[in-house]
Amino acid sequence: MIYHVSVEGHDGDAGTADRPFRTIQRAADLVRAGDTCVVHGGVYRETVTLTATGVEGKPIRFAAASGEYVRIKGTDPITGDWSIDEGAIYRVPVDRTFDQLFVDEEMMIEARWPNARFGDLLNRDTWAKTGVGSRYGRIVDPTLGATGIDWTGAVATLNVAHQFFSWTRTVVTHEAGGDSFTYEKDLPGITHFADKTTPWEGNAYYLSGKREALDTPSEWFLDPELRMLYLWTPRSDDPGEHRVEAKTRDYGFDARGLEHIRIEGFHLFGCTVRLRDCAHCVIDSCRLLFPTYAKRLTDFDADPEPTVRTLVTGTCNTIRNSSLSHSATGGLTVLGGRNTVENCLVRDFCWSGSLNYVGIRIGPVQTSGAEHPAGGGNTVRRCTVCDGGNACVSVEGTPDNVVEYCHIHDGGRACKDVSLLYTHLPLISGTVFRHNWVHGCHAPHIALGVRGDDQTRGLTVHHNVVWDCGWEGIVVKGDENRVYHNTCFGNGLMDIRIDSGPEPSKPWRKQWPLLEKQNERSETCNNCAADIRGARTGDVPPGGKASNNLPGRLADPDGFDFRPAEGSALIDAGRIIPTVNDGYRGAAPDVGAYEYGAEPWCAGHRNELVVVRRGDHSLGVALRMPVFSPVTVRLSADRADTPGSEFVFTPGDWMIPQEVHAEDIGDGALFFRVEEEAPVGASPGESNVWNPSNGFPPPGLRRHAWKSTV
Repeated sequence: MIYHVSVEGHDGDAGTADRPFRTIQRAADLVRAGDTCVVHGGVYRETVTLTATGVEGKPIRFAAASGEYVRIKGTDPITGDWSIDEGAIYRVPVDRTFDQLFVDEEMMIEARWPNARFGDLLNRDTWAKTGVGSRYGRIVDPTLGATGIDWTGAVATLNVAHQFFSWTRTVVTHEAGGDSFTYEKDLPGITHFADKTTPWEGNAYYLSGKREALDTPSEWFLDPELRMLYLWTPRSDDPGEHRVEAKTRDYGFDARGLEHIRIEGFHLFGCTVRLRDCAHCVIDSCRLLFPTYAKRLTDFDADPEPTVRTLVTGTCNTIRNSSLSHSATGGLTVLGGRNTVENCLVRDFCWSGSLNYVGIRIGPVQTSGAEHPAGGGNTVRRCTVCDGGNACVSVEGTPDNVVEYCHIHDGGRACKDVSLLYTHLPLISGTVFRHNWVHGCHAPHIALGVRGDDQTRGLTVHHNVVWDCGWEGIVVKGDENRVYHNTCFGNGLMDIRIDSGPEPSKPWRKQWPLLEKQNERSETCNNCAADIRGARTGDVPPGGKASNNLPGRLADPDGFDFRPAEGSALIDAGRIIPTVNDGYRGAAPDVGAYEYGAEPWCAGHRNELVVVRRGDHSLGVALRMPVFSPVTVRLSADRADTPGSEFVFTPGDWMIPQEVHAEDIGDGALFFRVEEEAPVGASPGESNVWNPSNGFPPPGLRRHAWKSTV
């Protein structure tokens, strides 16, 4: 059975193509195994709760109609008559409370100090800094008094102590003009040793939740007792001239305990997807914009409550060809076993800087009373994960996972002590990180690329390229680890660190038996790196066996060509490692992540041309995934050298199909080239510049085979 849904429909109709339903929920209440719900273009403001399950060979499918722009929004319009409160600040009564507000789909900032615009939420300079005299439970800041605000009762967002976790706490005591405030000394994970932790100076925090802090455009405040909304628009004009919306729903799709469900082609704004305890479910070609928001961080409280997450738990589930951006908390959280995250773009997440909220988190399903959580064998493949406040990809608590061909960059922007690709502890044994590009970690303290952290056991790290990290490129602790064929350069303190000293006792971790000497049974081989050591300080050799590691010239690292340059010392300088470098060329394997003269591999997601038939003589052409900068697509319907149509797709309209006119177009092949806009600072006239973050392979002609579908 195929049900149709349209914004022009009615839930009392039959749900056919000519008499569609109005809500997706109406179809969800009726579908059974093997049924499809086709949703036509428009905006749907609802949480679709799924209750019917599919079976193998007969999935239940919820799909956006081919070539149509279908949006599910977690927001509702603010209605009412706006009036001037003072200056450029307007007010309007509201009938509900909420934590997130948009003007013309641009997120506004809840009034805070210090001020921050939306584009600066990952800029650590917009946080206040704790001063001399700060201690656990007490913030001292000489600039605080200048605000003239009594912050008692405000919300303090605290990135303090080690500064890789963040908490929100209520300001307990403060006086206007005072240079200090207090909060409850109940921060989980550090309470039992916090008084021994020094210094507390130079930590980061900001304050929100006071009407007096509303002092700049794009800020807002909601008085929950008066139910009065105050807003200063970006243009300092009347909000009634704009589309003002508040986040009122957390989820666009929500399911529990189901199997063989497919969710395809939707654009979710201000809401997200949650599939709990599900199996063999698929999320495909969906875009999540502003999916999650949390004013208060509750996951790491004394009495933890989970914040809203984009969450998939269970077994054999897949998220693919999808994008997620502008998430205050984490990106994708996938818990369980044999799940796959493939060809996804995750960017702009974790504004709080807390390790609780990473770009892609792979972990176990916690089972009450179980010694070992359930899960393992998960795969993260061909994803781009970037622009985060803490770690980009974290693998935790399950064995035999794989992270491969991912482009992971520019994380750790709102914290200290961070690695972009992270794992730890013995439960991850058998996990492999391979063929990834990892770069751009610039946290002010302990900025790493890849880390097998405390008590790592059985981790393999091979054929990765790691560069431009402020401290170390690759760090592996523990034992029985393998570090092969990586290319590391341009990192701050050293390229690779394979710890050889005793495992430290850390009171905030669950501890397995500690080793007196780390990495005795580990091996480090065939790595292109200038500096490999066994400790952060001193000339300490790496733990375990180390051989065939050396620096060498690369072909064009600025252009993402990391193959050995002609005549490089890396060529034929490696040794054979079965199953790791069997495909080598020449007399012996080359050292590093690439073979000289071989076709280079590329990391990160892959964007695609999406083609749908519009009529007998026209097609609609769009992109499957967002772009960071404008791209031009030159399209020919018959041969590569035939003049065709030219289209420009931007970050704002990549999803909108553009029409192609042609005579007698049939199923077959389209030829196209993608030309990307030159970045700022490029030479005059420079064109066809490859920006791998847009998801296209290096420039060149491509053949797009397609078949008309409904």
